[in-house]
Amino acid sequence: MMKVHFREQYGTKGNEILYVTPADSISDQSSIVRVPLKSDKIIIKEKNGLIRLFQQIFLPHGYPDSVSEDYVEYQIWDTVQAFCSTITGTLTTHAILKGVGVGSDAVNPLSATVTWVLKDGSGHLGKILFAWWKGSELDLDSKKWRLRADVLNDIAMGVEIFVLPLFPDISTYILCATTTMKAIVGVAGGATRSALTQHHAIRGNLADVASKDSAQETCVNLIASFVGLFLLSAIHTPTVLYSIFTIVTFMHMYANLRAVKSVCLRTFNESRLLITLEEYLKSGRMLPPREVNKLERVTIGQTVSLSHRVSIGLSAKHLVDHYKTSHEVENVLTGFDHTDRFIIAETSRMIGIYLHFDARPQDVLKAYFYAVSYLQEEDRSHHMHQQKYWEIQQKWNDFYSLAQSEGWITASHLIFVDEFRLDWRI
Repeated sequence: MMKVHFREQYGTKGNEILYVTPADSISDQSSIVRVPLKSDKIIIKEKNGLIRLFQQIFLPHGYPDSVSEDYVEYQIWDTVQAFCSTITGTLTTHAILKGVGVGSDAVNPLSATVTWVLKDGSGHLGKILFAWWKGSELDLDSKKWRLRADVLNDIAMGVEIFVLPLFPDISTYILCATTTMKAIVGVAGGATRSALTQHHAIRGNLADVASKDSAQETCVNLIASFVGLFLLSAIHTPTVLYSIFTIVTFMHMYANLRAVKSVCLRTFNESRLLITLEEYLKSGRMLPPREVNKLERVTIGQTVSLSHRVSIGLSAKHLVDHYKTSHEVENVLTGFDHTDRFIIAETSRMIGIYLHFDARPQDVLKAYFYAVSYLQEEDRSHHMHQQKYWEIQQKWNDFYSLAQSEGWITASHLIFVDEFRLDWRI
């Protein structure tokens, strides 16, 4: 009788292999045979050497099990947008070089160098200012900022193609402006790419996924650069140049939109949490991450908005200045259980959430749930009452349990929280 020693499979999609000793060789202990099992599944490992080499160079180790389910769709559209971006970049590089006077006897090397240095200096300054201004928001709305970055990049290149040739006398100022815009693109695009790469790297293989993404983009950029050079040599009139640039730019924006829409993030930011809460408070149903990500706006605005702004992590000064007396402040505190790590109070068109020193990410999600539930009440006072608190507590426990069962990540969040922390149990 045949003896089976091992059953082996490469990943979840690979072919299954049996290591067996045939019945007529049982007496020979060294005779173990490798037997592939036929399967109806898609085979990843059984392919020719060239495809295996391609996979090893451009795909993360362990693909597809080592990346999220949306990885392939995102990378396809990201590759298309990178291809289009490189072509438009090649066309605008030609316009920039003409703008700084390359090939013109009227411009000396020093003036061209000064223009280039001023252009790059403006870009460096733009990076610093944008990182200071919007750096903390890039994690919270990575899909929106990813799309905004590429749209801004297209606008900058459009200015260099259409406007720069018309105003050669102020080419330095135009280039400083467009380089600043591209610098902002570099900060926003790089930061959001890191956030999305972290989402795709489900095995803690962030460096591997990032390096393979870089390899894919480098290969695409290399091919697109030659296509761009061919187009430049074939373009003989401004009309053809403008037409090609416009077509490729629209393709670039469409590919970017499809890329960010394909991403299915399982961590709550404010937009995704509001979409989920609206459906839950209306019907008691928990929307899965895939459905919420499809409903989430990646351009401007939010799918669901509140009548009041919700601010988290406020200073106690804000609360004291509004309620004035110790009696009113104590009324706010008595509306919450002593084990909670947050308190909520309404002040002048805003719901303030005040966090305890021991507050954790789950407490932030819970506080936001309470704030939205509180806003659902048509007849409400400026602070929570005990009876209302316990009603919301029951709903929160149900919501939290359903969220976990649907695959939402509840151990962290992507909601903006300020740094003030309080202790009201003194």
